[in-house]
Amino acid sequence: MPVVRSGLVCVVSELLDGVSEIDWSTLDHAYGSAEKVPHWLAAMTDPATSADALSDLDMAVYHQGGAVYSAGAAVVPFLIRFVRDPAVPDRPDILKLVRRFAALHNEMAEPWKSRPHAQACRATLLAAVDSLFGLLDEPDPAIRRGAVEILVELGERADDLVDALMRRLPGEADPEVAADYVLALGTVGAAGALTPATRAAVAAWLSEHAPPPGDPGRFTFLVSIRRLGPDAVMVDHLLAAYANAMPQRTVGWLGRELGADRTARIALARIGIGQALHTQRQRPLAEVGAAMMRWRSATSVLAADVAATLDGPPAIQPAVVHLLAAAGDAGRGWSDSVATRIGRPGRLGALAAWALARWGDRRAIPVVERSLRRDPEIFDIGSAHYTDEFYWLDQDPAIADVCLSLAAYADELVPAIRWRLRDDPATPTAYQLTRVLSAFGAAALPALPELTAMLDTQHPALACKVLAGLGPAAAAARLELTRLAASDEPGASSAAWALFQIAGDPEPFLACEEVLTAERFTAVTARMLGDLGPLGMRYLPRVERRLKEHQPQFWRSWKGVELGFAHYQITGDPALCLEVFDAALDPLRHGRQLPVSRQALRYIARLGSAAARFTPLLRGAVEQDERLLYSGGWRGITEDEEAHTLANQALAAITP
Repeated sequence: MPVVRSGLVCVVSELLDGVSEIDWSTLDHAYGSAEKVPHWLAAMTDPATSADALSDLDMAVYHQGGAVYSAGAAVVPFLIRFVRDPAVPDRPDILKLVRRFAALHNEMAEPWKSRPHAQACRATLLAAVDSLFGLLDEPDPAIRRGAVEILVELGERADDLVDALMRRLPGEADPEVAADYVLALGTVGAAGALTPATRAAVAAWLSEHAPPPGDPGRFTFLVSIRRLGPDAVMVDHLLAAYANAMPQRTVGWLGRELGADRTARIALARIGIGQALHTQRQRPLAEVGAAMMRWRSATSVLAADVAATLDGPPAIQPAVVHLLAAAGDAGRGWSDSVATRIGRPGRLGALAAWALARWGDRRAIPVVERSLRRDPEIFDIGSAHYTDEFYWLDQDPAIADVCLSLAAYADELVPAIRWRLRDDPATPTAYQLTRVLSAFGAAALPALPELTAMLDTQHPALACKVLAGLGPAAAAARLELTRLAASDEPGASSAAWALFQIAGDPEPFLACEEVLTAERFTAVTARMLGDLGPLGMRYLPRVERRLKEHQPQFWRSWKGVELGFAHYQITGDPALCLEVFDAALDPLRHGRQLPVSRQALRYIARLGSAAARFTPLLRGAVEQDERLLYSGGWRGITEDEEAHTLANQALAAITP
């Protein structure tokens, strides 16, 4: 099929010249052989098939980044050829893919960054820099913007780039392109890619050409100057320039620029609240969540500002209630107002019920109970997890997350949980609701029939965990547990362990082939061995060998922490256990946490004064303002709350 360019016919073979000379079947991408790449490249020259072909190519050769596939290195030269030809369809989107390959070099870790395919890809991009500079003179603003995004990533030619941009900026008529050029000057300077003389020249040029206060174009100049030197621009001036900036940038974009400046981020969050009220859009409120997620104090400071918008536009009310729920105790003061929304249809009513549940408010019970019974089901069984710093306002809790906050009313929820376990035998349901029953403790006893029946399904280990927690009160399940423990079925060791917890008889577990012959202990098995205490002495050599094989990397894993505590429970000697916990708690020293860090904190409370060495670390975790984060969004806030509580409990146990 011909491609029309400037009134002439350009044969597609010119664009695809060299494609057939490559044996694509010997190259690979994310899904295996790259033999389809020539077909995708050919389809990208046809406007009717270009978008789908580019999407397929993108998913295969770039996929999720992290490394350069052999097919990726081979395809980049053709992508560059395509973006240089004005007749090729969807060039702005092709430029975005090229930009991701350019950025990949700066994002990759070793050893992937030094591998031949990655080096070849980078060399191709650098060899094409001069032709990419030519795209800055294209009439289409989208092409100019796409080109500068690529060039910014090629720091090896940063001095040439800033020279090209400063020459073009005075004549650039498109405000979006001009803003991108200005920001690019600060980006390459902040990346350390410029020579000292060029960096100084860029800083001087930006200061000289910055528009005066009140000019809509001033904002991007101030941001770029601040990228070169954070102290060069006062935050108040930056926020003032943002008020009428053109082109506009989201508050989340500016939040990423402000980074760890708590005062500025709180001020920006308040601007976001104003934007949400004015535009009737929820997205600006994400900056409120981002500040709450980062700083504990920001949550209490901003809760009142958020609550003041409860009677604002209906379009933003779900986000407002979501933020009040995420705020935890800081939002409790508005529970009565939130409760008036619990009967509202759709997501708003569900979020109101979640907020009340977060505050341990009984008014959430009827909605939660109906959801468990699918009458109607407003909380999903599973919910998403993410670790992004952006606060996603549409990531809502699952039914288990809601129930766990209502443990004080477990007796009212257990009947509905029992019904759901009978009605819905799916794995996610069994996993989530047994997690709730375990947390409910003795109140879960009425669910004994359902838990016993679960022993004869594909989820026996989940049931055993709850039964073991019930202890002697679960004696009615003893017959079924004995049968399972003596079998070679999956879950035999879990049943034997539950028997020990219920009847005090360790022999079924000690005789369990599943444990005796296991090459390596799982984290769950390690926890069971620890419960045996000195009775688990026969397993001690294997426990010690595993702990000493891969230290300390292994120590900060779930298996490492569980085996470390099991070693202490078996021997009564805390020395090795403390070394393991020191590794597992290391993220706290860097202002972060892992899920296993919270398990280590639980065990430290049981070690008591033997763990006195952790006192400064625990005190810092309790007193610091920045949250200990692992997950993003509301879950990050609740995980920090849990870590804070566990650290306090550990401190109390160490220094009673």
